[in-house]
This record gives sequence, structure tokens and C-alpha cells, in this order.
Amino acid sequence: MKVLKATTEQYNELNGYQNGNSVLQFVKDAEGNWIVGKSVLTDDAFLAIRPQLELLEEIEHNPKQEEI
Repeated sequence: MKVLKATTEQYNELNGYQNGNSVLQFVKDAEGNWIVGKSVLTDDAFLAIRPQLELLEEIEHNPKQEEI
């Protein structure tokens, strides 16, 4: 499964963005990357920040052991 990876700078700019009841929340994967699901790219709640979201790197999801 592909996810979006944020740099620390991107994370600091985007994490916690809120539009109505929708909140952008990154989580850490097994490698310590800040990730979010690709669905944010098509979610109209995040339309205002979509250009920034499109700059995030797409990577393969590597879940933490407790997520499995």
C-alpha cells in the first residue's frame, strides 16, 4: 500500500490542519517517517492545501509491529 511521506518541515506546516470536522493527522511508520494515507489528495476537506500535499513523497507503507 502506498502512503505519503512528509519531511519534518512539511509535517510542521501541515499536521493538524483542520477544515470543519476533518483534521490532517500524520503518524509515524516503522522507519520513523511521518506518513498519511493517499486519500487526502482527493478529499475536498483538504482542497486548500492540496498543492502542498501533492509535494509529499509517495512511499510503500511500512507499518509498526504493533499495527500488524
